[in-house]
Amino acid sequence: MPTAELELPPVFDALPESSVRAIVIDAHAPSRIGLAALLEEQPWIESCLLASGSEESVSLTRRHRPDVAILDISQTGPLAGSVTAMIRAAHPGIQILLSSRCRTSPGAPPASLGAVGFLPAGITSEDVVDQVRSAVLGGEPLDFALSPPAGPALSDREREILVLLGTGLTNREIGERLHLGPDSIKKSATALYRKLGVRNRTEAAQRAATVLAA
Repeated sequence: MPTAELELPPVFDALPESSVRAIVIDAHAPSRIGLAALLEEQPWIESCLLASGSEESVSLTRRHRPDVAILDISQTGPLAGSVTAMIRAAHPGIQILLSSRCRTSPGAPPASLGAVGFLPAGITSEDVVDQVRSAVLGGEPLDFALSPPAGPALSDREREILVLLGTGLTNREIGERLHLGPDSIKKSATALYRKLGVRNRTEAAQRAATVLAA
């Protein structure tokens, strides 16, 4: 009796060799390089660009027009939507996947942030490849549910300050937005750092997405 041949789903043979250009956007060099190496092993990847930040990623996207981007949100925090908007403005046809090398959550559905999916920390290499391929083909994103760890309880004012700290505004500029003096903002920020267990506004911005989603 002849053995029936195993038929693979169409998604696995729908991409010709060397047909997809990708870009990996991650401030952490080892993660950026490792993910690019994984993608470049795939026969359907033509090239994989590397960017360490939003400005570089926008420039490379505008110049090379990649098909898919993987954007690490470990440091973008609540600004992820702004970064995806800039990338899409540089090349409207690009598909964007959010990723995280820590337990950072997008804090909102990826679609609302201009992305087609989310890759949390700890998923397998096979899942990463499948998600990238699905993004290029316009398929349904894989469901990677991630429950962010519980963060400290913040007041509405502390949440406002946390969001504004991540935008790069000075204490004086934040005070003008909130109708408070810069000394008041400085004291509030210091108390906020203690509550979050961080040392400065950079570390606070890195935790913002997880904390604000709680």
